Amino acid sequence: MFFLHAPSVYDFRDRDDFLFAHLSDSDSVNTTTIYEIYPLGLLSLKQRLREEGLTAEIINVASLMLSHPSIDVKRLIARLEAPVFGFDLHWLIHCHGALELAKIVKAIHPDSLVIFGGISSTYFAEELIRYDAVDVVVQGYDTLEIVARLMRAVTSGQRNFSKIPNLLYKSANSEIVSTGFSHKPMREYNDATVDWSYYQNVKQPKLFGGRLIMTLPNTGCAHDCGWCGGSRSAYRKIMGVKKTLITKSMGHVAEELRSMGDVAKKTGIYALQCYSESKARLYEYLDVVKEMGYKMVNFEQFRLPDQETVEKMVRSTRAFINLSPESHDPVISKLAGRGTYTMKQMEDWIERALDAGIAGVMVWFFIGMPRQTRQSVMDTVKYCESLLKKFRRKNVVPLLCPMVPFLDPGSRFFEEPDKHGYRIFHRTLEEHRQALVAPIWHERLNYSTNWLSRRELQEVSYEAVA
Repeated sequence: MFFLHAPSVYDFRDRDDFLFAHLSDSDSVNTTTIYEIYPLGLLSLKQRLREEGLTAEIINVASLMLSHPSIDVKRLIARLEAPVFGFDLHWLIHCHGALELAKIVKAIHPDSLVIFGGISSTYFAEELIRYDAVDVVVQGYDTLEIVARLMRAVTSGQRNFSKIPNLLYKSANSEIVSTGFSHKPMREYNDATVDWSYYQNVKQPKLFGGRLIMTLPNTGCAHDCGWCGGSRSAYRKIMGVKKTLITKSMGHVAEELRSMGDVAKKTGIYALQCYSESKARLYEYLDVVKEMGYKMVNFEQFRLPDQETVEKMVRSTRAFINLSPESHDPVISKLAGRGTYTMKQMEDWIERALDAGIAGVMVWFFIGMPRQTRQSVMDTVKYCESLLKKFRRKNVVPLLCPMVPFLDPGSRFFEEPDKHGYRIFHRTLEEHRQALVAPIWHERLNYSTNWLSRRELQEVSYEAVA
């Protein structure tokens, strides 16, 4: 099986009818607008299939197209032979590229099965399965066992998947069949260890300061930010679950950290979603980080960590912390789902954290929140300036970015726009796919607010970073 990660837009190299006039998207700034990073779940799927004795490889087509602009993608696809090609449509940002690349795969390998999975695939499953190039949509947040069963069926010559849950698929006579949505593990999320040992000898770019891995100890969230497609409300809607935080075995997470061996001492970690972890689990994680000697860890935090936790982080590694109040204004911050501390409380905490040995703090602010006007955005810019002056040369970095190009489907603001002061312009998957190639980027936005139109969101974003 080949897992293919597509660029946000296909083929971005040959398009001159629109501009990538903004960096990345609001899901991540650690990538370009082409969105060349793939979800960690692909590594877990690859590991599980290999444990089953099946061959699985990940081809990052988006990264290849960026690194090798002259690469012939169709020729590349023609050289790949497999009974199944899998596409991650997790982040909606690459719905155009994934669907276009799926068309190419289906044209070149008509007898191979084309499957899609991920949060966006799950949300849009009934629409997605109707695209000609899509044979199967795998629904859910933990699809390891589902994909393994699907692969066992395909490799044994079966095309009747009626006994495998969580699927929408096309039968032999092209009828759409649903097998329900019942596989929803409440424990031991992604029960597979990501083996990072392959990464030990990979040549590292200097751009991000060397080798960097990511860890994901849970799925879902303990919090309910209204704009987020991974929040409590979104998970209840998309996944149909009551419990919205499902943890991974800390034993598996520890194995992942240990799989880097001695190279860990030259490796950094981006610790995803550690803000949803209990103190006991976080401390267990930190103990392994210290044991392996990882050179740095960047921790995402929802609240201001207590002094004991800060000191534990500092003793374990060179620790950086990401905070995300979303706005300097406590009213807007709370409406955005944050608001657990004031800016004065945050500044006092930063001073204590730096004194304790924290190596740096990044403070994230967002454009596109409820009640946020142009003046409020510019006041946030002024606050960022004051933060830089106060903590001059102390590695405290404020960052301000717009929510682009999409407000997450499934989030409270998307599902109940009138209640929260939003207007939604794109509802269907096809509307989002077409929006990604709109010539003017404010037309790609699937939302506006009662306080900022789409054009005003674009203009204030440029003004804020000018």
